[in-house]
Amino acid sequence: MTNGSEFPDRWNGTPIPPRPPLPNANASQEPPVTPEKPKFKIGMPPGMDVHLDTVPSTDVQTPVTVSKPEFGPAPTPFGRPPVPGVPAAPATRAAPAANPRLVLPDGAVLPLAQGLIVGRDPQHQDGYGVSALAPLHDVERSVSKTHAVLGVSEGRVWVIDLNSTNGTFLIAPDGSTTPCPPEVATPLIPGADIRFGEYRVRVALD
Repeated sequence: MTNGSEFPDRWNGTPIPPRPPLPNANASQEPPVTPEKPKFKIGMPPGMDVHLDTVPSTDVQTPVTVSKPEFGPAPTPFGRPPVPGVPAAPATRAAPAANPRLVLPDGAVLPLAQGLIVGRDPQHQDGYGVSALAPLHDVERSVSKTHAVLGVSEGRVWVIDLNSTNGTFLIAPDGSTTPCPPEVATPLIPGADIRFGEYRVRVALD
């Protein structure tokens, strides 16, 4: 049955629901997207000109010069350094330690007469007058790469800890331990051993 038009309103006696309106051919297929408003506003820093890409010189702080710490000088062998304005006293040459040498745990012997810079991978250090480098094979890696400086001055063996990670210690014959302050020449106690971290060596004298 039809309603007089080309489109029937019933089909087999059942009403046919009306057709939805056709979409406008000129309308966009997708709904318009409204841009999201920014949640915050990014402004210019204080003192910054919007049209410039530089900061006013008045806002730039003057850099502070930081002095780089350096190791102190090692003891002067066989004498004191001269003091400006003070007459130099006659130098009294002390008897040097007889053939000082470092005895390592594996039996290797290193002479100390000219001084040594010891460590796992020692590097030259200015200000000590020592150029010989002595790598120490430390399986526990308690020895720093550049650990300490050893030398002979005024007839005694001295050791300077170079700010090592695990420290330098003197081990007295009775077993007592004396730490060596960093960057300070510490004279060796007679008969004492030296421990670099956990690496212990012996100083032999004739």
